[in-house]
Amino acid sequence: MSGAKKIALTDRIGVAAIYAIGLLSLALLVAPSLIVVAISFDTRSYVSFPPVGFTFDWYAKLFATPELIQAMWVSLKVGLIVTGMCLALGVPTAIACVRGRFKGRQALSVFVLFPHMVPGIVLGIAILFAGATINARPSIGLQSLAVACFILAVMIRIVMARLMRLDVALEEASANLGATRFQTFRHVVLPLLMPAIWAGAAFTFIEGFDNISVAIFTHGHRDRPLPVELMSLVQNDNTPMVAAVSAAQIALSVVILGVVSSTLGLEKLND
Repeated sequence: MSGAKKIALTDRIGVAAIYAIGLLSLALLVAPSLIVVAISFDTRSYVSFPPVGFTFDWYAKLFATPELIQAMWVSLKVGLIVTGMCLALGVPTAIACVRGRFKGRQALSVFVLFPHMVPGIVLGIAILFAGATINARPSIGLQSLAVACFILAVMIRIVMARLMRLDVALEEASANLGATRFQTFRHVVLPLLMPAIWAGAAFTFIEGFDNISVAIFTHGHRDRPLPVELMSLVQNDNTPMVAAVSAAQIALSVVILGVVSSTLGLEKLND
């Protein structure tokens, strides 16, 4: 066998191995979610796989349970508040980290990542104790603040990645044509940043809605979010309604990402 044929064979084996590893990784990521969705339609009154029938009864029971409906509304409120906080703080911070010309800019870029590198449980306890020192009791507000601190780095990094790929010459051309800095930002920079901003908003909303590691320590007694309510349900209920709640959360995440991808196109983040 010639050297060229050996190289070609080696390349094919390498590509096949990469595809095999990729498919295996995809299966490990997707299979658990598919199993949960399948169980949520089972006719039996206990969790088991594979299902032996098909029914929507567990979803009907889900939407007929006041505690779960209340938990959904709490999670929705937290998700929206967290998204708003991350937009208000994350976008300006990302712009300052990339376009800023001040001392400590690099330190700021590293500092904003620190809360996200700390385990959520540790951050939740820290904010709970910090809130206690100023008499801030566990509530939707404290929970939203804690989750926003935890996930803010995601918004900042997504916007920073997009901003670093923008051609500075576009801003310089706008300035040369007489536009002010605000006009340049409003009409040149912001439209180009919108795909990243919307993608960051989608990810922060999903995290705010689904977070449990931080929320479990900062939620109020009457403001239990859906993940915390689901954890309690798992401990006390062995019916497929647990899977139905999980499947509903999976569907929400898929819908949000699907809408962002179809309307904006996540590939625009790399343009």
